[in-house]
Amino acid sequence: MLYYRVRVFGEAKGPWRPLKRQAEQDALELGLGDYDEWGDFFVSVPGEIEELHARFVKVCA
Repeated sequence: MLYYRVRVFGEAKGPWRPLKRQAEQDALELGLGDYDEWGDFFVSVPGEIEELHARFVKVCA
């Protein structure tokens, strides 16, 4: 299983999410992403949607 989060300039801007769509929504809410005319998501600043296997994600309570 993979987890996803928004990163900008190497800094995390959102929590780890189990669904990529949730991380995309985080980026939209922060004004860091958008959809192109074909409906494909992109990060509109120097950044990315980072993905990491669940075994490497630290869970904090």
